[in-house]
Parts: sequence; structure tokens; C-alpha cells
Amino acid sequence: MNERIRNVGIIVVCLTVIICWVYKGAYNDGENTNPESNTENTDNLIFRILEKDIPLQDLNSMAGDATIKYDDDSTSFINILRYQETIDYVSIDKIAPLSTSEFLSLSYKKTTFNNYKTYLKNNNNFTNWDSIYKILNSDYNFNLSELANYIKEVGFFTTNNTTYYYLKTNEPHNVSSILNHINDSTETYITEKRSYYKVNLDNLFQLFADKLFKENNRCYLSTSDYFIFASDTTQLYDLYLSLDTGSLLANNPVYSDYKRYQMEQYGLHYYSDITTSEDSNNTIISYQLRDENTMVSTHLKVFKFEKKQNIPIDSILIDIITTDTLTQNILVDSLLKDTTITDTLTKEEDLVEIRYTLVEGETFEQASVELKSLLDKSGYNYNKVKTEHVFFVTDNGNTILNWNTAVELYYLKKQPKAGDYFFMKKFYY
Repeated sequence: MNERIRNVGIIVVCLTVIICWVYKGAYNDGENTNPESNTENTDNLIFRILEKDIPLQDLNSMAGDATIKYDDDSTSFINILRYQETIDYVSIDKIAPLSTSEFLSLSYKKTTFNNYKTYLKNNNNFTNWDSIYKILNSDYNFNLSELANYIKEVGFFTTNNTTYYYLKTNEPHNVSSILNHINDSTETYITEKRSYYKVNLDNLFQLFADKLFKENNRCYLSTSDYFIFASDTTQLYDLYLSLDTGSLLANNPVYSDYKRYQMEQYGLHYYSDITTSEDSNNTIISYQLRDENTMVSTHLKVFKFEKKQNIPIDSILIDIITTDTLTQNILVDSLLKDTTITDTLTKEEDLVEIRYTLVEGETFEQASVELKSLLDKSGYNYNKVKTEHVFFVTDNGNTILNWNTAVELYYLKKQPKAGDYFFMKKFYY
């Protein structure tokens, strides 16, 4: 009898073990079919967010805190964050224009630079990078590693479809001296208030963190601790206007709402205002990452703020500049006056503006045809330059509209007035 009971007990135990084993296997299989539990997907979340390929409802479901473990042999880009310092205070709002819709700030130092080289080696991409590094050293006496010693932060910000890259430093004089080795001396512009430079290198920022920087921004200006890069000098003029008039992200009420809830002490900060004109709320995506020695802590949040009814949406999302008369006069003078330019190989008259003034009864469409003719004669591609470089000035110079805004308001709609005009500051491709 006892033996029978013992045999039954053994059978029950065996069946229990088998059931648990089968259940555990099924559970693990179920977990592996969840794409968000995949480490690679978590590692690459920042890039999926940058590429904007995740629906908002999915981001909402993913919001919260998470961790990503480091792997010394991993090919993951996230490994460059190891031993990274945090950004105690995000100050990009002091240089980014009012209408900035997206920015990324990454704490950067020599350790980050070395981590990036390890990442390249793990992905079999180091040889090409190293060849560029050596050419810059031999041909220009430019030491990328030395520059990395002085960098505190790198990143980008986007406003009106124009993306600027920047680096921040505590030693701007040393950074300026190092960059001087790769400056193109034939395209250095000295204006009354600012200097504009162009480097002999298409991919400077890609050499620091390739996957974050896709565009070739070669022209730059410096302001305080920041060196800001754009694709051409006209984009730098636009940025200078924002800096000169105080039309900066810090004064954007939508950003101010976000900043009240922004978490500090992170090494990477990402901000994206995805609000559309049809939305009843302002929607902000925030993603932050921080090194924790053996892992990375992440914080994803989707904010929704009530739209400010007393603030015109145009003043936030597009560049319609409408301030008091005195400020407008200063702004228009800064934009339209002939700028003194020092260039050893370029004549001053090569950089005057292109301007077409409408006559009585002339439509926006008719004036656009004349503008195209002027641009063609000056060697510019109308379709390539109009969106980012052409402005439409109305109300006796009191309102400056970018191209897209002008088209939306006037094309086949509103009749402009005699004396309104198109304006573009000449620049070099």
C-alpha cells in the first residue's frame, strides 16, 4: 500500500515538473514574439524615434522608465554612452530659434569619443574612419582627438525644415584654434557683427557620432560657448537674426510648458514638438538616456499641453516676424543692409541681395515668375532655394514671411500690395 502511494506521488511530481517545463517554454516563446522585448529594438529606439517610424499610440504604450544593459562585444550604438557625464542644465533653448520643433543634446567628452571608436571596430567600420582621421592629421594638421578633449556637448536642432548642428565647449578659444586648421580661407566672411566660416570637411559631426548626424553642414558661426553649423551662410544669417532679436526657444510657451516637467541629470535629451494645426493640444515627445555604469537608464514621455489660445500659432510654428515698429526697423535693417564682407578671393558685390518688388495689380503668381527669372540669371535654382532662402516682405517692411507661409497666404488667394517684395540674400552653395 505504501509502495503504491509512493509510486503515485512520484508520478504526480513528474507530471508537475513536465507541466511547469512546458508552460515555461511556451511563456518564453510568447515573450520572444514581442518585438519590444527584443534588446536590439530597445537599443535602437532612439533612432526609430528620430526616423519617426513609430505611431504615436505605440509611443504612448511604451512610455515610462526602462534600462538597457551594456555588452562589451555588442554592435549597439548605445555603448558610446558608457561613463558619460550628465547634462545638469539643458541650455540649447538659449541658441535655438523660437520655432524650433526638434532638438537632441548629447553629453560628449574624450571617453565618448573613444567609446565611439570601439563601436566602429565592433561594426567593422573603423578602417574607413581611421583613414579620414589620418588624412586630416597629415593634410591639415587637424587632430580630431584633440578637439574631442574640449567638447562638452554635441547635438542638433531643427527649425522650419532647416537642421543645425552644434558643439558646446568650456574653452571656445581652443576649439576655434583647432577648427582654424580646416577652415576654408577662401570662404571666410567677416561681417560687422559676426564671422562666418566654412570648413574643408563634409562630415565633421559624423566623425563624432555618425548615426545622429546625416547632413553635411560645413558653414559655422560661434556664439559664447557654442559653435553652430549649417549647410550655407544664409541659414547662418537666419540664425543670427534669431540670436540678435531674442526670438529663441526659451521664449516659446510650448517649450516652457515642457521644461517644467523635464527631467534633469540625463546624458542625452531629445525633444520633438509634433503638434499639427488641427490638434487641440500641443504634443511633445521627450526621450532621455543616462549612463548607470553597467546599463543605460531611459525615460520616455509623451506630453500633451493645452494650446495657448491667446498666442497665434503662426508665432510659434512658422517664422512670421511681427513685433513693435522699432524692433522691426532694426530687424529689417539687419536683414536688408549691404554687409561689408572681407574675403581675399571674393568681391563684395558678389554677395548683394536679390530683390523683386511688386507693382500695382501684380499677383503673387506673376511676381513668382519674375523672381524665378532673376534667380536663374544669378545662377540659382529657383526650386532649390525658394523654400529656405527667399522671404516675402509686406506691410512696408513690418512683416517678413518665409516662402511656405507666403504661398499659403497669397498663392491664388490674397492680392499683395504694390511695394511688397521678394528678398534673398545671395550665398554660396
